[in-house]
Amino acid sequence: MTSTTSSDWLQDVLDRSAESAGPAIAATFGRDDRRLTAAETRAFWRGTRMFAVSTVSPEGHPHIAPVHILFTEDDHLDMSIFEDSLRLKDLRENPRIAITAWGDDRTAVIAYGRTTEVPDTSREVNPGADPAMRRRVLTMRIALDRIYAMRPRPR
Repeated sequence: MTSTTSSDWLQDVLDRSAESAGPAIAATFGRDDRRLTAAETRAFWRGTRMFAVSTVSPEGHPHIAPVHILFTEDDHLDMSIFEDSLRLKDLRENPRIAITAWGDDRTAVIAYGRTTEVPDTSREVNPGADPAMRRRVLTMRIALDRIYAMRPRPR
């Protein structure tokens, strides 16, 4: 789901998600006075450093971890993931992913989608600038199925 000319695809996903939300999500994320627009959702995403990412193992065990996800200028959602991580193993078996993040101002986003591996993106990284921690990562692209984004309630 990408577009280089408009934000319509993201607004479409936001609108479809709000229309099909269950009662609990609709009561909070579905309120017109709190829903973020596509532009506001992009700004929040691009200003957020870490996201909680959830996957499920082939045996049904949940895994959650803080992960960097980049909302690129050409409207892709790209996630760097360690090649030896449980999340990558999970996603290769089941590409479904759940993501959430919240800002210091209490803005919140919940997203669901499917991942695909971006070819030829494997690279070495050095977390914490510690040579003993060198590991390889690759990029997974996320196509959003649903996304709920809301600003905090006025105080």
